Amino acid sequence: MQKRLGIIADAYAQPLFAALKNNEIFTLVCDSSAQLAIKLRAKNIDGAFLSPIDYAKDYSLYKILPDVAAVSDEDSNSIFLYFNENKHRIESIAFDPASTSEIVLTSIILSEKYDTKPKLIPVSMDPHTALKHYDSYLAVGDIALGLKDKTNKIDLVDEWIDISGLPFVHGIWVSRDEHFTKDEMKIIIAAGKNHIMPNDNIQQFQYDLTDEAIESLKEFFGIAYYHGILKDLPDVKFFA
Repeated sequence: MQKRLGIIADAYAQPLFAALKNNEIFTLVCDSSAQLAIKLRAKNIDGAFLSPIDYAKDYSLYKILPDVAAVSDEDSNSIFLYFNENKHRIESIAFDPASTSEIVLTSIILSEKYDTKPKLIPVSMDPHTALKHYDSYLAVGDIALGLKDKTNKIDLVDEWIDISGLPFVHGIWVSRDEHFTKDEMKIIIAAGKNHIMPNDNIQQFQYDLTDEAIESLKEFFGIAYYHGILKDLPDVKFFA
C-alpha cells in the first residue's frame, strides 16, 4: 500500500518533491500546510511538508525528518508585507488563513523591530482587493513571487535574518514514529538532497537542514512562545 505524503504547491518547495512524484511508494497529496496539518493529525496522510508553526502546534505527536528542509538565508521573494503607500502607520494586516508560520513571523518582526501590533484579519481575496480595505497584506509563496517587483513592501525573511542572524526555515518534513520505515525516510531525504532547481526565481533557497537552520527553528519557536503565540515551547525532535 502506498504511503500518503502531503506536499504544498509553492514553487520554492518543488525541488524537494520532484523526485517523489513518480515514485511507486508514495501517493502525493497537495494542499496548504495548514490543511495538511489537519490531515496529518487525523491520520489521513502518513507524513507532510509542514510550516514550522504547523509542526509546533502538535509537536508532541511528531518527529522531523533530518537533513532536508526549505531554507533561505537572504531575500527570497517569498514572504512580503505589502502596504498602502498613503499609510504612515500599519494598523491592520490582511492575510490568507493558510499562512500559519508567515503570520507568526510578521507578528514577531513588527513587535520586535517596529514596536507595533496591528490587527490581524484573515481574508479570502487577492492582494490588490485586500489593500483597498486594509492597511497591508501578507503575501506568501507564489503570490509573493508574482509581486516581487513592487516597492511598497517589507521583506520579512530579510527582517528575520536582521534580528536573529539566522536563516529562515520555511518548511520541514514531519511524521509520526510508526508511519515510515527507515528506507522510506531515506528516499524522501535523498529526493531533497539530489534536488534540481526548476527555475531562477528560487535560487535563493537551500534545501539542507543545517545546524544553523535548526538553531533558527528553535529561536523562532522561542520568540513565538515569549510573545504568547505558542502555548508552550516545542521540542525539536528528529528521527534517528
